Amino acid sequence: MFKYFCFYIILFSLILSQSELSERYTTYQEIEDQLNSWYDEFGSNQDPYTFYPGNEGIIYHHEIIGYSGVDNLPIWAVKLTFNADMNEDKPKALILGQCHSEEIYGVEIAMDLIKWMLYPMDHPAHIQSILAVMTNAEIWIVPTHNPEGLSVVHGWYDDMNQFNQDVYYRKNKYDANNNGIFDFVVGIGNDFDGVDLNRNYDFNWIFGDAIYSTDSGCGANPSYIANYDYYRGPAPFSEQEVVTIRDFVLSKNFLLSIAYHSSRSGCVAEKVIYPWEWDVNKKSPDFDIISRLGFEMSQLLPKEAESGFYASASSISRRGNAHDWIYANTGCIQYLVEAGTENMQPDNIDIINETVEKNVISALHLLKRTAGTNIQDGPEKYQITGIITDSQTGAPLQPEVWIDELNGPMLEPRYADEFGRYRRLLIEGTYTINFKLFGYETQSYTFVPSSSQITEYDVSMVPLDLHTFDLTMDLPGFFDEDLYMVITSDSFEDTLVNNFSPSLVLPEDNYNFTIYSDNLYPEHFSLFLDSDSNIYKDLKWSSVVYHDSFSSLDNWSNQGWIVNDGMVLSQSDFLYDNSLNNNMVLSSNLDSGDYVVDMTLKYEIEWDYDYFELGVNDSSIYMLTGHDYEFNRCFAPFTIDSSDNLYLNFVSDASLNYRGIAIDYLSIHKKPEGECYAGDLNQDAVIDILDIVQLAELVISNSPSGFERCVADLYQDNIINVIDIVAVVGIILETN
Repeated sequence: MFKYFCFYIILFSLILSQSELSERYTTYQEIEDQLNSWYDEFGSNQDPYTFYPGNEGIIYHHEIIGYSGVDNLPIWAVKLTFNADMNEDKPKALILGQCHSEEIYGVEIAMDLIKWMLYPMDHPAHIQSILAVMTNAEIWIVPTHNPEGLSVVHGWYDDMNQFNQDVYYRKNKYDANNNGIFDFVVGIGNDFDGVDLNRNYDFNWIFGDAIYSTDSGCGANPSYIANYDYYRGPAPFSEQEVVTIRDFVLSKNFLLSIAYHSSRSGCVAEKVIYPWEWDVNKKSPDFDIISRLGFEMSQLLPKEAESGFYASASSISRRGNAHDWIYANTGCIQYLVEAGTENMQPDNIDIINETVEKNVISALHLLKRTAGTNIQDGPEKYQITGIITDSQTGAPLQPEVWIDELNGPMLEPRYADEFGRYRRLLIEGTYTINFKLFGYETQSYTFVPSSSQITEYDVSMVPLDLHTFDLTMDLPGFFDEDLYMVITSDSFEDTLVNNFSPSLVLPEDNYNFTIYSDNLYPEHFSLFLDSDSNIYKDLKWSSVVYHDSFSSLDNWSNQGWIVNDGMVLSQSDFLYDNSLNNNMVLSSNLDSGDYVVDMTLKYEIEWDYDYFELGVNDSSIYMLTGHDYEFNRCFAPFTIDSSDNLYLNFVSDASLNYRGIAIDYLSIHKKPEGECYAGDLNQDAVIDILDIVQLAELVISNSPSGFERCVADLYQDNIINVIDIVAVVGIILETN
C-alpha cells in the first residue's frame, strides 16, 4: 500500500512540475483530498466552534451527487449549516464553483468559501455574518461539476505516459465525433470533442450552437475566435454532469444561487449577470428583486485593474444557460458571476487571493439574503414565508404558491417544500399571494412586506367536500379499441384507460372530460361537481367530414403556412419571423351542427405574445401559446348554426421568435344524429364491391351483428366512413 501511495505522490509531483498553471490552483484530486480531510475533522464533530457558546452541532457534510459522463469521476457537494447531519427547515443556497473547464477561479472561490464557514475565527471581521448564515441557512457548495474538463486544464498522463495539458479547454470530454478518442487541440477552440455544459439545459436550448459551429468573436474583442467551443450537445440534458445538477436542484428547493465563470475574451469579464431581459419589455417576472440583489453583490466586487466595481447586468441571450433554467423551473434565483479579468488564470498569488476573497465576501452577502439576516450591513429583509397545513389534521401540505405581481407563463409552478414551508423574496410594494392545491379551497392574501423583518404568514387550507362521479357509457357494438378519458380541472389532470364504467370520488370543482378512441366521435363535456352525479353518454362511431394529412394545401386558401414532409408548418425557416399574421382557411364550408377538430401537433411559441388560433368564421375555438415541442393529440369541440369555414391563424409580435407550430394531421368530426347519421355519401371514398355485396347479404340474411362487425372492421382499416357504409347498404337494399 505504501509503495502505491509513494507512486501517486511522485506522479502528482511530476504533473505539478510540468503544469503551466500556478500551484495555487486546486486540482480535482486536491479537491477530493481536501473534502475528505474536512470530513475527518468536522464530519462527526459536535463542537467545531470552540469559541462559540451555542450548540452548533455537526457543521459539515459531503456526498457524491453524480458522476461525469466519460471518465465517471465523482461530482461532490458539500453541505454547511448547524446540524448538517439533520434535515431541518431552513432556506437553502447553492454555489456552483466551476462549470467551464478553464474558468478555474470558481473552484478557488468555492473551496475558500467552505474554508470561511468552517474556520470563521480566521475572518474576525465577518464572524458575525458567518455565524448568522450557518445558524439560519443551509449552504450547498459544488466545487466543480466538470471534473473531466478540470483534469484537462491541469494536465494528465495518457496511456503512452505522455503528459497532456490544455489550459484553454472549455467543455467536458463527450465524444462528439464518436471515434472513441478524446480529440482536442491545444489552444483556444477547435476541439472536436466536448459539450459546453452551460448550453445543455432545455430552456432555450435550441438557440445554442450546433456541432462544429464557428465563432464570430465578440463586440469588445472581435479578434477572439473560439470555434466549436459553445456546442450545446446532441439534445437537452444529454450530458450527465448537467443531469446531475438538474436533479440536485430539483430535489432541494434552493432560494438563491451563484454559478462562477470567467471571461477569457474579456467581453463579459467582472460582471454579475442574472435572469433576464430578452427585450426591453420582456424581463423576468422577478426582475426588480433580482436586479437589486445583483447590484448589491457587484458593489462588493472592486475591479482588479480599474477603478469602480463589477458591473451588474441582465442576461439578454437565450441559449440553454443554467441560471435561466434554474430560475424558470424552480424559482431559485441564480447569479452568473464572471470572476476576474480576461487574465483569468494569473500566476500572481496576490491577484488570485484578492479575487477569491472579494468574491467570497460578495457571496456572503447573498447568503445573508438567503438566511434573512441584515447583520453587518446585510441586505434588506423583504421576504414572506410561512407553513401551510391541512386545517383538519394539521399535516404539512405542498400546494402551488404564486404571487400575482411576480408570475409569468414561462415559469413552472412553485410549490411549498416537505415541511409545508414556502418562501418568496420581495422588495417594497403591495403583493397578493395565492395557495392552490387539488382538493382544497384556494386561498389568497394581500400584504405589504417590511425591509426590517420577514413577513410571516401561515396558511391553514380547508379541504373541499367529496362527491361521487359515475359515468355510464353506451359503446357501439363490437367496440374493441383502447378507450381514453381525460379529466382536468384547474389543479388536476388524469387519464383513465379502458375504464368503461368509471366511478370516482372527487373534490368539489369544475371539471372537463374528454372521451375518445381511434374511431369514436370524441365527446367533450364540463361539469361543476357539487353533489353526487351520474352521467350517461351514448358514444358513436365518428363521422369524419374532413381529413388532411397535409400532402398539399390545395384544400386551403393559404397565406404564409407551408407544407413539409407531411406536416403543415407556421413558417418555412427554422424559426418564425416577427410580426407575422399567417392565415389559412378551409375551402369547404361546414354545415350547422356539433363538431370536433382532432389534430396532432407540437408547438414552441413565445409565451403570451405570440399564439396559434383555430377558429370558425370569426370565432376562436382553440388557442395555444407557450412550449410543448412533442407531438400530442388534442381536440377542439365547437358548434355552428350556419354554413362556416374553419381557419388556422398564427400571429407573432415584433420581437423574439421560436420554432412555431407543426401539425401532423387534422380531422373534422361531425356528431352523429340519432341511430345513424343521414350524411351524404362521400364521393371520394373507395370501397371494394365485394365488401358492399357482403354487407348487403348480411343485412338481407338478418344478421345485424355480423353487419356491425364488418362495418367496424372496414372502418378500422380506414377503408370508408361508417356513415357512408350505411348509406351504401341502404341504396343497395332499396334497389334489391
